[in-house]
Amino acid sequence: MAEATHHEDGQHSNTVRLLGFEITVEGGIYTVVFGGLAILTVIEVLSAEYLKEAIHNAPEAAATLQAIKAILLLGIAIIKSCLVIWFYMHLRDEKRVLAVVLLLPLLIASLSIMYLLAIPPIGYGV
Repeated sequence: MAEATHHEDGQHSNTVRLLGFEITVEGGIYTVVFGGLAILTVIEVLSAEYLKEAIHNAPEAAATLQAIKAILLLGIAIIKSCLVIWFYMHLRDEKRVLAVVLLLPLLIASLSIMYLLAIPPIGYGV
């Protein structure tokens, strides 16, 4: 997937290998990842506020908009967590088995959340 080249003194370079392509950025790859995380956070906040307003203005479509909001925010959160794990926690330098061990619970949790979102709240009759 992605791997950074290292200097002899242990410093990371400005180059990262991602999906077979070598990407070089000035200022370091961590700065670019930080910028991406900041942009994703702004998108998260703006979309949550926009969808909150849309839900308030259109109560007849509230259930659909709530589902869209949950899926969108969960998707952005998963992307952000993957960036943090991959770059800042140096998962890209570890063995692939460790990646599976960390990503499998994330997949199971995501599928569980999507399943629970699909169940109507009034469907719990005893």
